[in-house]
Amino acid sequence: MKKTLISLAIISIAIFSASFKTGDGSCSPYFPIKQGATVERKNYNDKDKQTGRSVQTIVSSTSTGSSLTLSVKGTTYDDKDKQTSETTFDAKCENGTFYLNMASNADPKKAPGNMTTTVTGDFMEFPGTLTPGMELKGGTMTINMVSNDPNMAKMAMGNITVTNTTSNRKVIRDTTITTSAGTFNCVKMTSDQTMKSPMYTGVYHVVEYYAKNVGKVRSETYTDKGKLMGYSLITSISGN
Repeated sequence: MKKTLISLAIISIAIFSASFKTGDGSCSPYFPIKQGATVERKNYNDKDKQTGRSVQTIVSSTSTGSSLTLSVKGTTYDDKDKQTSETTFDAKCENGTFYLNMASNADPKKAPGNMTTTVTGDFMEFPGTLTPGMELKGGTMTINMVSNDPNMAKMAMGNITVTNTTSNRKVIRDTTITTSAGTFNCVKMTSDQTMKSPMYTGVYHVVEYYAKNVGKVRSETYTDKGKLMGYSLITSISGN
């Protein structure tokens, strides 16, 4: 179960996030917004071994004045390239600020074992322009896992609530990142993640790099002691 909880933490840390451009230009993009645009990211462990990949596609993009609404499909695959989840969610940008529910990247249909999972979350805010020195609002995602298995109930694991809280979100500096998808002018952001459950508490440090019209180019997850746990990279972009 501890391994499952750590996996949930890393998945929730890898939240899809970006800022978008509306019809009046009030939301400048940190992710492609064209319908059909697709971004692939590959995940690696601390030994540079690929552990999976994710693909996100803009299903629809609707702009009205200072508002923009996107429908996004996210699909994840394991290290053998077998699909593990698929979910569709909405994102919005209003008056220059992008809002994303922290629960958007979780898929209740893919619960561990025979568990049923319900996910709720706060909205993370992303200003239209990220500049060094900014401190951004955090939030909390709550995962509730319920099992009807009597054996799970005997182990006091029939109803488990896990929270993942993001705090200390900061914009650090401008930098350049190169991946197989190209070279990108990025802004570096850092945050702390705290995951709590009845049997486990984990604290993580996250470093992320965002580029205009691209989104998250690279993401790194560290333990509270500074040891790299894994990272993700953009490996291809199309339709933007």
